[in-house]
Amino acid sequence: MAMVATYGKTPSELKGFTWNEDNSINIPSKKRPVRPLHPQWVFIFQLKEKQPSKKKGWSPLCRSLASAQDQGLIKLSTEGVLLAHKVRKVYYTPLKQQSTGCSSQEQKPLATA
Repeated sequence: MAMVATYGKTPSELKGFTWNEDNSINIPSKKRPVRPLHPQWVFIFQLKEKQPSKKKGWSPLCRSLASAQDQGLIKLSTEGVLLAHKVRKVYYTPLKQQSTGCSSQEQKPLATA
C-alpha cells in the first residue's frame, strides 16, 4: 500500500518495477520513470529496504492483499489510496503560467490620441 500511495500505481502496474538512484522507479509498461509524489516517503516507508517484490514474489503478494481486503482485515482499499494520490498530485502540482507571447517587461504602453 505504501508503494501505491507513493507512486500512484496499482499493485498490478507495479509488477516488475526496478529502482533508479533518484528513488524513481521504472515500470515495464511505461516509457518514462515514475517519480514519487513525496520523495521522503521512500525513506519513511522504507520502500527500498523492504523490497516486497524480491522477498515473496509480486503475484502472491497482490493476491494476499486482495484477500485481506475482501475479508475485512484491511479497512483501506487500493482505490481509496489511488484517489488520495490523485488528490495530492493535483494539490501539489504548481499551476502553469499563462503564456501571452511576451513578458510584462516587453509590453509597450498603448498610444493615446
